Amino acid sequence: MTDPSTFVVRAAQLLTMPFDAPSLPHYDPTRIEDRDREITGLIEDGCVFVKKGEVAFVGPWADRPQAAKDDKLPLMETKVGMPGWVECHTHAVFAGHRADEFVLRNAGRPYVEILEAGGGILNTMQALRKTNEAELSQSLMTHVLEFVRQGVTTVEVKSGYGLSRKHELKSLRAVKSVAGDAPCEVVGTFLGAHAFPPEHRSNPEAYVDIVCNDMIPAVAEEQLADYVDVFCDRGAFDVEQSRRVLETGREHGMIPRIHADEITNAGAARLAAEIGCASADHLEFTPDQDIEAMAEAGVTAVLMPAVNLFLGTIDHMARGRFILNSGCEVALSTDFNPGSAMTYDLGMMTTFGCTLYKFTPGESLRAVTAGAAKAMARDDIGTIKVGTRANLALFDVPDYKYIPYHFGASHVEATIQDGQFVFWTDATDEF
Repeated sequence: MTDPSTFVVRAAQLLTMPFDAPSLPHYDPTRIEDRDREITGLIEDGCVFVKKGEVAFVGPWADRPQAAKDDKLPLMETKVGMPGWVECHTHAVFAGHRADEFVLRNAGRPYVEILEAGGGILNTMQALRKTNEAELSQSLMTHVLEFVRQGVTTVEVKSGYGLSRKHELKSLRAVKSVAGDAPCEVVGTFLGAHAFPPEHRSNPEAYVDIVCNDMIPAVAEEQLADYVDVFCDRGAFDVEQSRRVLETGREHGMIPRIHADEITNAGAARLAAEIGCASADHLEFTPDQDIEAMAEAGVTAVLMPAVNLFLGTIDHMARGRFILNSGCEVALSTDFNPGSAMTYDLGMMTTFGCTLYKFTPGESLRAVTAGAAKAMARDDIGTIKVGTRANLALFDVPDYKYIPYHFGASHVEATIQDGQFVFWTDATDEF
């Protein structure tokens, strides 16, 4: 009997997303097609030979090895194939909702005012503290399954709504529990430095002490998070507090990432470059020189246009085209969370990447694969290369450019994790 994790995929267009794609110092709109081929590793009539859950061959169909020509092997034919998508920034472990705040914002009350008045993150904190770990796990699994339907094979999930040792650990234990059962990879990030809880608002340094001296060692001891993150901005953590949190996390084996300059120029992107964060996320108010410092330091820029649309701050969007032209690798994410981006639609982010940041279709799709993997300091996901796990997303579209073009609809034909079909539509039933 054939191993179910051994099969052949034939794609009319195969986007391999090589990590070593050339950088883009200057944008030339006259050679978009050539540029997209370079950065996506596009192969017309491509083949992926999956053997026991790993990629054994990737290349043109005509060049496939003899082992991949065995008629007994299952063959999956698709129109567009690429690496499984990587959702590199979510706050998917939460309780309750904030629909009432959505109404307030639409009536003209700014998000930052709601946050500083005790709403926003603190609103969700109250709900999460009343929710047990099992309920959090159940809710998170529901969210993760929706991402899998989008073609996502890796989901990053941040804590940050507990804001105490007990509830931050509870949140990350829920993430770890779901990671053991989910049909995709689920990775935890410690974000205890998301906001100052009410009990420490009058003495923020005391809370930083708790994060660094109590929470981070506890998270590390249970191996609950691969990353440490901090919200460095107005009304949150300043540069020196953020530096301390990130460096403490790194000392305990966590890779630093940072919420940077979403509300004001807080110096967060500059800090990311100084200490070598894997990513700086948001970047709405980051000045040119700090973007250039990020590029020099190899910090990936994570952009989340849904936040600006949802909050009505489209006039202060990150300057995606400038950031990309500056030499930064760029990732796109939903920033899925209950307050500022209540959406799973990563495909829609590729559309916004094109329409709002003026990325090419290939640049947008790279930003949810190789770019997002780099934001997580990973080289084993977001790309198709021999020896990596077979994480693939297959799309029923006439051309890869169609994915961001036809927005608001899922075009996923199948999602493959470690060589296993974890989601498929009726079109693949005969496989």
